[in-house]
Amino acid sequence: MSDVYKNMMDVNNLHYDVAIKAETPMGEVKIAVNGEGQEKPLNYQQDINISFRDVKNKENTVMLKQYIEQNQGNLVLYSLSNEKWIKQIVPLGFSLNKELSADEKVSARMDMLQLMKSVKLKKETPSYKYMEITLDSMQISDAIGAVVKLDNAQDKDMVRAFAVVRLGLLAAGDIKYNIKIDKATKMVKEIDMDLTAPIQKGAGLFLEIANPKDRVNIEDFLTKSTLNMQIKYSKYNQVDPIEIPQDVRDNAKEVKPADKAAPKKSEKILL
Repeated sequence: MSDVYKNMMDVNNLHYDVAIKAETPMGEVKIAVNGEGQEKPLNYQQDINISFRDVKNKENTVMLKQYIEQNQGNLVLYSLSNEKWIKQIVPLGFSLNKELSADEKVSARMDMLQLMKSVKLKKETPSYKYMEITLDSMQISDAIGAVVKLDNAQDKDMVRAFAVVRLGLLAAGDIKYNIKIDKATKMVKEIDMDLTAPIQKGAGLFLEIANPKDRVNIEDFLTKSTLNMQIKYSKYNQVDPIEIPQDVRDNAKEVKPADKAAPKKSEKILL
């Protein structure tokens, strides 16, 4: 895995296909994302297809086209929906495409390896290795906290969001996923994750904290729901440069999040 991470850190651009499937008592949701991303400058372009089939077998589909770029400490999203482009700015407070030195890359690779609790070889063919990875959620939570502090994130909503993620990770416990590795290139080809158990455990923590009136119904919904995700990678360092069309920049209408009430002084940030 050390060699795999080393090779993956040298990737500047790639193609990805993501398939997410959720089965719930209310129906089935499928999300298909195919897109391309590049590191320098940080840009993504992707097509998203979301379909929902209810218990009466009625299906609704939503299709989106999206461009994403980083502008200093913000993520800028351009989305095409109902034949109109909208622009959303998401403050991060830190850089996602910071240039890493050779020593920093080695350090980052070692940090990623430390997140692994175990690696098991499930099967092997002449071309591929199939492995089960177990991640230490406590280590991931600590790593997120360290990144936020290191980058001095100033946006309070973003800091709170990271705090919620950290709590959810701690409640979810260790996270397992399966990975397919190309033996010749030592690169990741596929990732498969069953997120059902981690989400149920994570949601359970917030139910304990919030104790909503309809808690029984929420618990029943979670118990009877499943969530799976598969990611396929291809075209490593073979993607054409990604550029956001000028007409998209010119015609996109900016949508700003609704103003939120100022937090009380007694409100604590869990970082």
